[in-house]
Amino acid sequence: MTTSLYPTFQKRISDSFDQLIKNQVTPWAFLNSGKPMRVTTHDQRQISYEGVGFEGSPEHVFWSRYIEPFMEEISIKEIGAVTKMAEEKDVNATLLLPEVEGLLLAGVRKTFSEMAKTDQRLRGRGFPEKIPLRPIENEFQQMKSFIEVRIQSELKMWKPTSKLEAWYERNKFVVWLVSIVVGLVGLYAQFK
Repeated sequence: MTTSLYPTFQKRISDSFDQLIKNQVTPWAFLNSGKPMRVTTHDQRQISYEGVGFEGSPEHVFWSRYIEPFMEEISIKEIGAVTKMAEEKDVNATLLLPEVEGLLLAGVRKTFSEMAKTDQRLRGRGFPEKIPLRPIENEFQQMKSFIEVRIQSELKMWKPTSKLEAWYERNKFVVWLVSIVVGLVGLYAQFK
């Protein structure tokens, strides 16, 4: 069973990656259309190609950390939103963060898969079925590692928000002491 905020983050993250694909991957599919292909990098530099094939510089740019900064930004933004919204809605972030990790990884895989399909079409020059899909596992694993580190960091920093969790955090020693006393009383009663 998922947390109550799962549907909210499922929609947010899915929409973010769909928008990323539309704005940053799809334009590359028109590289060989005869019209200028323009995209803006994450650091606001313009990439523009016209009248060139995909081999060489365009292919290198496409696969050399062009998309990753966008995915990193989505990940950082959504992980930050998890902790904020979990506190506001009294949802345990230790349950929500792993759910969001899965959603982010699905978005990353979908984006790299779309890039591989675009790459295949461009290298195939009208015959994509003759070109094998480019493997994306290395790129995926690097982004997976980026996301996992951030999720683990947030899990370590998470402070409980429910009243019971907050009470327990403030009174751990008392709970420990009471459990020892109860255990000793039970032990004493056994041997009496």
